[in-house]
Amino acid sequence: MKMWCLPTRSWTEYIGEVSGYSYIELRGRIVWGHAGSDAYHLEDYRNIDGTMRNYHEIVAYWKEWRITPDKKIVFYCGTGWRASEAFFYSYLMGWENISVYDGGWYEWSMYPGNPIEIGDPLKKKNDK
Repeated sequence: MKMWCLPTRSWTEYIGEVSGYSYIELRGRIVWGHAGSDAYHLEDYRNIDGTMRNYHEIVAYWKEWRITPDKKIVFYCGTGWRASEAFFYSYLMGWENISVYDGGWYEWSMYPGNPIEIGDPLKKKNDK
C-alpha cells in the first residue's frame, strides 16, 4: 500500500514561498490537501461559523490530489494542529488507514537530507 503525506498547510507554505512560522527557516513541502490562508487558519475545512464544511467538499479537495480512502494517509502541517483537525474529519468520514505526523514541517525541516520540493507542482507538470 502506498503511503501519502497529506499536508494541511496554506498554498504559500506548500509551494515554498513561506515556511509559515518565524522559527522555521526551511520552506517547501513533503502532496497538498488544502488548508487555509496561512499557518493560523483552516478555511478550506470550516464554514464561516467555524463548523466543519460538508464532507463532500473536503473529499473533492482531496480527490483532486489523488488522496482517497484506499491509501494510507499521513496528515501533517507546520506544527500539528491543522493536521489533527483534518485527521479528525477523515476519521469522522470513516477513513481507516490514517495517522498524523505530529512533528510536521517543523520536525521534517530540521533534518538535512529529508526530501522537499518547492514551487507549484501543477505548473511543473504542465511545463513538461
